[in-house]
Amino acid sequence: MVRRKEEDMPTREVNIRVAKKAPRMEAEEPMPKLRRPLPARRKGGFGKAILVTLLVVVLLAGGWLGARAAIVGMDLLKSGKPSWLATLFNIKITRLVGEEDGRVNVLLLGIPGDPAHGGPNLTDTIILADYSTADQYLHMISLPRDLQVTSGDLGTMKINSVYETGQSKNNDGPGAILNTVDSLTGLSVPYYMKIDFAGFKQLVDELGGIKIDVKKDLLDPKYPADTGNGYQTVDIKAGSYTMDGEMALKYARSRESTSDFDRARRQQDILLAMRAKAQELDLLTAPAKIFAISDIIKDHMSTNLNKDEMIRLMQIMSEFDPTKITNSVVDEASGVVIGGKNEAGAYVLAPVGGDYNKIKEYVATAITKTAAETETPAETKVTPLKIEVLNGTTTTGLAAKAADKLKTDGYTIVKVGNNATKGITATMVYGSSTTDASALQALATKVGGTVATETITLSAGIEARVVLGANYPTQ
Repeated sequence: MVRRKEEDMPTREVNIRVAKKAPRMEAEEPMPKLRRPLPARRKGGFGKAILVTLLVVVLLAGGWLGARAAIVGMDLLKSGKPSWLATLFNIKITRLVGEEDGRVNVLLLGIPGDPAHGGPNLTDTIILADYSTADQYLHMISLPRDLQVTSGDLGTMKINSVYETGQSKNNDGPGAILNTVDSLTGLSVPYYMKIDFAGFKQLVDELGGIKIDVKKDLLDPKYPADTGNGYQTVDIKAGSYTMDGEMALKYARSRESTSDFDRARRQQDILLAMRAKAQELDLLTAPAKIFAISDIIKDHMSTNLNKDEMIRLMQIMSEFDPTKITNSVVDEASGVVIGGKNEAGAYVLAPVGGDYNKIKEYVATAITKTAAETETPAETKVTPLKIEVLNGTTTTGLAAKAADKLKTDGYTIVKVGNNATKGITATMVYGSSTTDASALQALATKVGGTVATETITLSAGIEARVVLGANYPTQ
């Protein structure tokens, strides 16, 4: 695989340089030079929409022979005689970018899409799908939306803003996010598939709902309202559900009472549930259902895969084994990112070490996993830290109260006292350069605080400091 040369990165900043791809050509099979495909236009003709639909169906349900039969059947239904769609299977198929190197990578993106929504092109969902042509394993790696990156000349921002910024400044949102993920992961990611929220809901509804096992209660009082800028409450109790599109979207998007990492795992669960439902329906034997899905996709989904590449992807995924799926999440438990606030006071996840090296190492390991090694949605267990609790407010006894509660949660309280500065508004958690990142995040979650991006020097025997702010509950 051709690797991109990268410049050294200063702390919290990444300078991205993208080199041209130049995969080796085989003399016995002349091919055009493989390169990153151009961004796709949203609207397409009947044939393109059907091919995208079949690609989605094959990725969900599998079955190359069924795809061939479905295309021929649909052509006959449409015109009474086979047309160009049916003849596609007789042409020479173009290889996918990365196929010669044994890895085909597609970035899956989910956006609000509705102009009435604040930030309609913010990528709330970012999943890297890495397929190994050697052992036929599909590795899904979720990237957190709050991850701070530097994207070429666009500047430093959260990764969920890269697509939108690239689209507004250069009319190339796909190119911006693909280049950024290349540099972030060390992989070559030439393709993307993007769907908006409305399309996702309609697709789930067209499937007749999906079965989801909710492992723990989900309560979110600040889920965005359907209209306006207000909120609505999402309350989903633990149990088994057949979710319609609306419920599935809320389950996928909610993060107020959990985290981006929990949400990433829920999104991966939903993709697997959609796959299971598509297999149950045997979609490739139902042309009418495929046409209905096509109507959704042509208005709500886009990709830079051309028709030959879509057919080739269907081919290599045709006999995909659903047991060969691994799931990973770039989160603080992995030790490669740490949460805190940036200079503007917004919550971000900064790469550990100030560069992408740890993230690249994590991704390199993730794409070699087997099913037995894959991560599960279960919460990561961390050892409670030895901490000091300081009161940054004017409320008397708040530190002692918080310390008592943390002690019952297993934390060792080394010191309780008053912070040198009063009037702190938000609770902050600080660690040293050797404090475990996942343990810090767990502590911050307990106290409703935020992990500081800067490290501090702590007294001997202390692993973390909690400075209570006005947002800490007094009851």
